[in-house]
Amino acid sequence: MIFGINATKSAIIVAETRGAGSRFLITSIRSIPFQVRFGDDLAELLRRFGALLNHKGKGAGSVVALLKCSSGRFGSCLEAIKGEAMVELAAFQHGLRVIKVAPQSLKKSLGCATDQKWRDRANELFNPGGKRQNWSKGAIGAVAVAFKVAGE
Repeated sequence: MIFGINATKSAIIVAETRGAGSRFLITSIRSIPFQVRFGDDLAELLRRFGALLNHKGKGAGSVVALLKCSSGRFGSCLEAIKGEAMVELAAFQHGLRVIKVAPQSLKKSLGCATDQKWRDRANELFNPGGKRQNWSKGAIGAVAVAFKVAGE
């Protein structure tokens, strides 16, 4: 199983997937909401994500594919960066390998046209017709990183 993860300002988006290529399958998409006001909030996020890994991540070869937070002037917010850190810590505590994926690398792995954005291509591939529940920008990122890691 590959857990595709996208940390946002207010949630960790988790796409549980399996298979690769034409057999790539999204089994579920869930959101783990969080706020970062106090240290206890981060501890609660760590506990909740760890509980998910305890329940779902016991299979041999389970991997966490993590969409890296951006840096720089238009980079990710501090809350998302903290969420990403909690995901890495929980994965480490559960003995799962974390593969960090840069957003820039997704264009090639998704087969984007020259001027096409990776989010638009991922939306075409994994949510044609907009029928999937819990679909958001966060879900697009989580599924895209899982797909990239599955194909490697």
